[in-house]
Amino acid sequence: MTRPTLDNWLLPEHTFWSFRHVRELIPTAQVDCAKTPRVLNQKIKPELGEISIETHTGSQKIADYLSGTNTDSFTAAKGEDLVFEWLAPGVSDVEPHLIFSVTKSFTGMLVGALVQEGKIDVDALVTKYVPEIADSGFGDATVRNLLDMAASYQFEEDYTPGPDIIAYRHSVGWYPAPLGAPNLHDFIASRKKEGEHGQKFRYMSPTTDLVGWVIEAASGMPYAEALSKYIWSKIGSEAPAHITVDRQGSPRAAGGLSTIPRDLVRFGMMIRDSGMGAIDPEFLRDVYENGSAEQWATGDFKDFFEKGVYRSFCYKPGIDPDVIMGIGIHGQMLYVDQPRGVVVAKQSSWPNPDSEEMHLDAHNACRAIAHALG
Repeated sequence: MTRPTLDNWLLPEHTFWSFRHVRELIPTAQVDCAKTPRVLNQKIKPELGEISIETHTGSQKIADYLSGTNTDSFTAAKGEDLVFEWLAPGVSDVEPHLIFSVTKSFTGMLVGALVQEGKIDVDALVTKYVPEIADSGFGDATVRNLLDMAASYQFEEDYTPGPDIIAYRHSVGWYPAPLGAPNLHDFIASRKKEGEHGQKFRYMSPTTDLVGWVIEAASGMPYAEALSKYIWSKIGSEAPAHITVDRQGSPRAAGGLSTIPRDLVRFGMMIRDSGMGAIDPEFLRDVYENGSAEQWATGDFKDFFEKGVYRSFCYKPGIDPDVIMGIGIHGQMLYVDQPRGVVVAKQSSWPNPDSEEMHLDAHNACRAIAHALG
């Protein structure tokens, strides 16, 4: 094979390999796992692959949908049982796979853990933790504004990729940085305000990276170490995770995490199981019960889920009660249905980074599994 490089790893012809080999392309920090993994009882139900779902191309069996849409893994748990585990040919279940913006949900839950420790006040100004951004567009934003993607500043999340994304990826180390390019923190601090905070949902990944900066300042430790101490070691993870870092070691808290499929399910089980003591109970209850319909209705994804809301870096589709999701480009998804006790994780290598139709198809597949098991 012709090995992908930092210049071309995100091109369609390389995604199948590169999303499972990020550590060979970009510097990463290791998130240490638990000493004793949480046991998932092997009770595989292959018949779940025969369920029919509606996709934007017509009705398909889930197994056919997975094999035909660049899915790399699809894993489901009910209670303590692993009930479905699908892997594409050539994919191993012990390979860490980049989960892109599902990472945001990890960052949100890590804030919830630090709230429990008394280290973060979500209603405080961000400058309480990161005074370096006082003169930026974030100077009068609260941590809550960031968690709900309701901060407003100059940036366009265009994966074609547009100029803002290119400059952003230079800063985080995802593209080779030209001479004089800012690091991630400098890039964040250079953003100018554009409108008032707290008014509408604006999906912009640097918002989450600033929360990663808050986490490091509030916890007094690197993001990867904090994630290990407060979450990853407590959920019974079986393998280390890895997060990409820039040339100064700052984490890509918005999209740089790689995990094996079963550990992504275990993280979803923590959300399903009321935080397992790792997350402040009120913080997690707030994720399930709150979120601004007004911000969503005037925001960037108002047509994606008609009754959706976004809270603490988690989507709530508003279709079934108490369903929480993480969604990432190139086909990553975490689906948590608390009432049915079901968690579904999907890792993919879509050549097209962002398709609303394909994200909705993935949601339909996860939802069909949850309903079949519920």
